[in-house]
Amino acid sequence: MLIVVKGGACIMSGKIKIYVYNETQMNQGTLIEIKKGQNLLEGLRQAGIAQATYCGGVGLCGKCKICLLDGKLEISMEDRKFFSSAELKKGYRLACKAVPVDECKVLLLQEQEQEFSIISHYEKKSEKNEFEYDNEYVIGIDIGTTTLVFQLVGKNTKKVLHTHTAMNHQRDFGADVISRIKASNEGKKEQLCKIIRSDLRKGIQELLSNKEFKKENVKSIAVGANTTMVHLLMNYSCESLGEYPFTPVNISTIRTDCRALLGMEDIKAEIIILPGISTFIGGDIISGLYKYNFYKMDETSVFIDLGTNGEIVVGNKNRILCTSTAAGPAFEGGYISCGVGSIQGAICNVDITKEGLDIRTIGNKPAVGICGTGVVEIVSELVRAGLVDETGLLESTYFKEGYPLGSDRQRRKLNFTQKDIRELQLAKAAVRAGIEILLKRFGVTYEQIDKIYLAGGFGYKIDIKKAILIGLLPAEFCGRIQAVGNSSLAGAVEYLFDEEAGLKIDKMIDVAEEISLSKDDDFNEYYMQYMMFETCCRKVKENTDFL
Repeated sequence: MLIVVKGGACIMSGKIKIYVYNETQMNQGTLIEIKKGQNLLEGLRQAGIAQATYCGGVGLCGKCKICLLDGKLEISMEDRKFFSSAELKKGYRLACKAVPVDECKVLLLQEQEQEFSIISHYEKKSEKNEFEYDNEYVIGIDIGTTTLVFQLVGKNTKKVLHTHTAMNHQRDFGADVISRIKASNEGKKEQLCKIIRSDLRKGIQELLSNKEFKKENVKSIAVGANTTMVHLLMNYSCESLGEYPFTPVNISTIRTDCRALLGMEDIKAEIIILPGISTFIGGDIISGLYKYNFYKMDETSVFIDLGTNGEIVVGNKNRILCTSTAAGPAFEGGYISCGVGSIQGAICNVDITKEGLDIRTIGNKPAVGICGTGVVEIVSELVRAGLVDETGLLESTYFKEGYPLGSDRQRRKLNFTQKDIRELQLAKAAVRAGIEILLKRFGVTYEQIDKIYLAGGFGYKIDIKKAILIGLLPAEFCGRIQAVGNSSLAGAVEYLFDEEAGLKIDKMIDVAEEISLSKDDDFNEYYMQYMMFETCCRKVKENTDFL
């Protein structure tokens, strides 16, 4: 069976025919046509076939893997970097570097993300919500760089009526905000805006799909999103976001409506987009700080949102210091040789025991790769087992091929390599250095911190003790860390029930100061210090209780 995709227009002569297959539907191909000189990744995007790329499609992450079934595709330098000689002979290529010159058939090797594990709840105790009807509703939305979460809440009962999660399809243009900014500035601004507005329309429609929910009864919508996502949604230029002094077009509260922003004529609701502090500390972080009462907090607390851009906040009602650290995509499986997002089959928990390796996957499905929490766990276990030394060097037995995690469904080896360890070292050092800088600039010790709020999907799922073991978080924080889940969504929902929410948020913004790590004299020293596993290796050797 063959499905013909016309890429948004009629199939034209003079283009190159590509027959596309995936591993779960080998008997059902999709015909697309691409322009001469166009790479396969771009052609797949235009045909609506999503392919997530952490690097934005420039050949750095190696995630857009395909296999040539028939035809010819030249081998690029990037192909040689990511594939063995045997794999190249089998037809393995990177879609972003594959430029067909004639008709061919290709097999997509990237795991599909329809079953991406997305955190929608706020705290671990609130995983289940009672289902009640109400005659008026409000909607909270979290626009993440990777995922989207929509929540319908009764205006009168304040009960969660329905929650919907989805992928942010801008992800095809890169996993982090830097990739999105670059794509926008290279002529993709309108396309990126169209994608996120389409995603929001579909999400709201899905949220209201139950016939009991009347669209005209939606009264207001609040959105938490980082500054780049807001710029792409509003179709603002991103040129100033990517160049010093990184000046945003607008980080104030934005008020619009469904008709003006999303073209939804049948929903009259106002849309409020929460404000940010700066280009790097956006409305998603403000939403979390509002939810956890930083505007009235006497004690000093820490708020950390771990992702490709690790946002860190230290503060109370009188003073807030914040920063964003370029952790990179390792916490989301990016730039990891067998890394994947939080999809079904992703290795998420790892233990090395006397009996051998014990792994668990999302959904208990056959392993397809390793996600961010799994990356933290395998490195922690390798350090604890003495297979990685204080510098991050992998034991010689595994140095060349990597430590074996098993095989995927196609019997491809899943090895965790020396390079993968270095990727995590870079990420954890950036975050830890950011924490240390803010504590020092605020003038507080570990013991003077009341609570540590760990936000986001990665922070919600991470094994805290293993994160501490590798030095990602200070050991002194143990016992005071609270995983709060999707704090951006939580704050957006709460905003809609609080008449003074705007004033409370403005108060936080007024006392907030952003610290630029690149200008901080101590950053490089902390960064190099926390790149190492020296402390935890010493504790392991001493056989002492690290925590």
